[in-house]
Amino acid sequence: MLGACMLAFGAMWAQQKKEADKKAKPKPVPVYLGNSNYSNGDISKHIFDSLLTQGLTSRDSAGNRYKVDGYLLTYGERNLYEDSVGQLMVVTDYLSEVGYGDSLSSFLLNTLRDRSKKGDTVYFDQITVRDATGKGFKGKGVKLVIQK
Repeated sequence: MLGACMLAFGAMWAQQKKEADKKAKPKPVPVYLGNSNYSNGDISKHIFDSLLTQGLTSRDSAGNRYKVDGYLLTYGERNLYEDSVGQLMVVTDYLSEVGYGDSLSSFLLNTLRDRSKKGDTVYFDQITVRDATGKGFKGKGVKLVIQK
């Protein structure tokens, strides 16, 4: 009898903890490249270049807009190198920069437009956004792979 009561109490406590954890951790707010729906997956070079100038935007499924305060951009550029014995190898070079606000610096914007090519990957992580009342939230990361 005592064991059954303890088992029931344990199950009840676990359910309450599970519900409290759901309330404590809000889901990250979706973030997009420019005024589009691109947040993950493949993107053409032409579209990438045009949306890059628009910066990052954020909105939830209800249509509420959020202001992007900052992000960490990581650019993975695929390059072909030759080792000391003449064998070719593809190596990814990484560039990272902390961005403030929703736009890229003019230097980074020009660099990415000039250098980006098929196979390169752009990540926007550690995104912070805030709503109209000024309350801050975590933004969902963006990962785009450049195609033709």
